[in-house]
Amino acid sequence: MYTNNDKDPTGDKSHYNGSYYPLFLDIKELKTCKEAKPEVKSGKAEPLPYEQLEPDQKKGSSQKVYNAKELMELSIQYDCSEFQTIVLILKNAFEGHVFLTFGITSMILFEQGVMRVDPAGDSHCEFSLHFLDHLDLYNDGFKRIWQQLQEMSPHLKEICFDSLLFFLLSSQLYKLPVSSLVSFDINRFRNLNEKRKRFFRYYFEIATIAQKTIAELLVIEHINESYNERFRECILKLSTRESLLFQIKTKLIYANDPMIRTEEELEKKYFSFLITQEIEKDSGNVKLKYAEWEDENDTGEHSSGLKLCIRHLFRAISKNCRETFTVSDDSEQTVYATRFFMESNSIYNEMNFSFMDQFIQYQRLINVLIRVYNTRVSQHLPTEFFDYTTIEQDNIPFIQLNEESVQKLKFTSGEKISDLKENNHTAFKGKHIADDDLAAIHEEYLKMQIRFLDQKIAGVITEIKNIMKQKSIGSGVL
Repeated sequence: MYTNNDKDPTGDKSHYNGSYYPLFLDIKELKTCKEAKPEVKSGKAEPLPYEQLEPDQKKGSSQKVYNAKELMELSIQYDCSEFQTIVLILKNAFEGHVFLTFGITSMILFEQGVMRVDPAGDSHCEFSLHFLDHLDLYNDGFKRIWQQLQEMSPHLKEICFDSLLFFLLSSQLYKLPVSSLVSFDINRFRNLNEKRKRFFRYYFEIATIAQKTIAELLVIEHINESYNERFRECILKLSTRESLLFQIKTKLIYANDPMIRTEEELEKKYFSFLITQEIEKDSGNVKLKYAEWEDENDTGEHSSGLKLCIRHLFRAISKNCRETFTVSDDSEQTVYATRFFMESNSIYNEMNFSFMDQFIQYQRLINVLIRVYNTRVSQHLPTEFFDYTTIEQDNIPFIQLNEESVQKLKFTSGEKISDLKENNHTAFKGKHIADDDLAAIHEEYLKMQIRFLDQKIAGVITEIKNIMKQKSIGSGVL
């Protein structure tokens, strides 16, 4: 049984998650726009508020899966661009795959997100990645649809469809409202040379590796949070005892110092240590985690290009979190905007020096941008759309990727995740939060540790008293 791991920024689990914008809302928006403004030919629709959805759509009880002919007819009827048409078809394939495989409707994806975590262990299911793993099942269908579009628009024969599909999947544009993609130019994929085709294929592969790594990171984070929540009281007491034991042992070291002869001198030295410890703890200094990654692709040019992409993404997210800076009350909009901003700010301020670590950082920010943008559209709030794929194209088009380097990236990312899971005891924690019997045993074990530390602390305190008593007696004899 998988549980939802995507955090609802509004705090209301019956509300929308933001990590995916469903096809039925796209169709409804395009229809509303066409009926309201029949003279408009841009395919740009006004967003539809969540509150205007029909009851069965809110409950997620309905699931409409279109066939290719229906979608192409709708796209023509609603004046969609060819690029938007492909996105609609891709969305339909993704939603159909998730519904037929997991029984998850598009409304549930809309409300609860695209990821589920197994509370009984450290496994997960990210529906968009599951779709990518089974993409071969849909390739023939995509190609037949593309042939039909070419018959309708012969100039599309010069477009490289495979590169276009890789681009849509790696950039995750299909998770956004199709109305926001009206300005995308499909001619970007016209008459591509072999080098450019290879780039889109390998870029898709490393984007998939990055998204799989991000999903694993979310699992580790989710298990840690669930474990800490389940055993919060014991963990807090245990942490307090461990800190106190460390401090008391330091005091014991000072007590054994022959230069310290009185209780007053000991307390003064110990108090100075505590003050220094607090200052260092609250200094705000960030320990840099220098990456161990070394690769021929890690040149200054590529690094600076990725950094520029990251900077632009962070600015775009900040603009879509404007209430954080402009609204002073505690309204719902301010709360969710602040959470999104704080999450993106935390990611942005990470110090990463390798290509893959920076690329994962970049992909994490794309995920945040998608969520905040979809959430704003769903709440009928002003949005700031950002074509991050243009920045991407301008700044990281010359990375020399090949089969060997992609496999190296995959292997290194897998090693890092394995190390993180081992260091965080992810599998161990997962078992103890999912099984009530194991949880009860583990809670008793934590309580035994607390009692053991209490005994250790009492023993050290007694030892300090005895040492100072002996010093006092020795001083009196002298």
